[in-house]
Amino acid sequence: MCRVIVFVALFFGSASLLPAQVMGGDGNLEALYTEPTLFALKNSEADDYAPVYDPLLNRLLFTSERSGWATVYTGDVPTPIAGTFNKSGQHRAFLTFTASGEAFGAVFVQQTRQSYQGIVSVLRIDSALNAGIPILGLYGEFFASHPTISPDGTRLVFSSNKQGSAQLDFWVAERTTERTWSEPVLLSPFINSLGNEITPYFVSNDSLLYASNGYGGKGGYDLFLSIYRDGVWQEPEPLEWLNSEFDDSDATILPDGTIVFASNRPGGQGGLDLYLVRRRSTTN
Repeated sequence: MCRVIVFVALFFGSASLLPAQVMGGDGNLEALYTEPTLFALKNSEADDYAPVYDPLLNRLLFTSERSGWATVYTGDVPTPIAGTFNKSGQHRAFLTFTASGEAFGAVFVQQTRQSYQGIVSVLRIDSALNAGIPILGLYGEFFASHPTISPDGTRLVFSSNKQGSAQLDFWVAERTTERTWSEPVLLSPFINSLGNEITPYFVSNDSLLYASNGYGGKGGYDLFLSIYRDGVWQEPEPLEWLNSEFDDSDATILPDGTIVFASNRPGGQGGLDLYLVRRRSTTN
């Protein structure tokens, strides 16, 4: 997968569904959801991933490498978003929004020896999204990317190797003031595995959807859901009805309940492609 390739290269050189609905708690998923289908209008022969819904402008954004660089696109005919978040000759990706539309993203930040991906604020001017300043503690001489902000804006989870490990784990920072965050700590031993944890997404303030290759699932990266209960992130459950023998990741949920995720399963247009899973109508 592109994100892990970038990681290796660096160091070796408001959803409308409740968590139970996402998991399909009634056990009859075929009756609740359609089969995954290619999001044909968005995909290209390059990697297409990191879908995210912008609640202020009611639009779906996603990242694509069709230009040779990771760039954020939107529209039925995919067009790079306006603003300085996209920058020619640089990889820019993984936007995330609170329910009120506050935004963050991942960019390369120059450090003493080289550039590393770090997390920055994102500023709005109309429809333009502009790269803000790096967030203290969420960038440095390490990889920090794949941010997701809770809908209420109080908690930010991201993927990193801050302790110098060979794998990516989830870290969490709590908002302390409008512009400052607590020192990040490892999220949970129930979630972090001996493999990589990537592309988290807050379904709600207490529900985290993400991908991992450390649990011995169907194959490659699989999608999991964990619930925060009684002050503890619970043991994750696999989304078996979405997972394949290939890489499945980058899941997000649109206001109508449609799930969008990335996969390199056979039948796509090339590399990682975006897939749709729609809830079936309950009317006869």
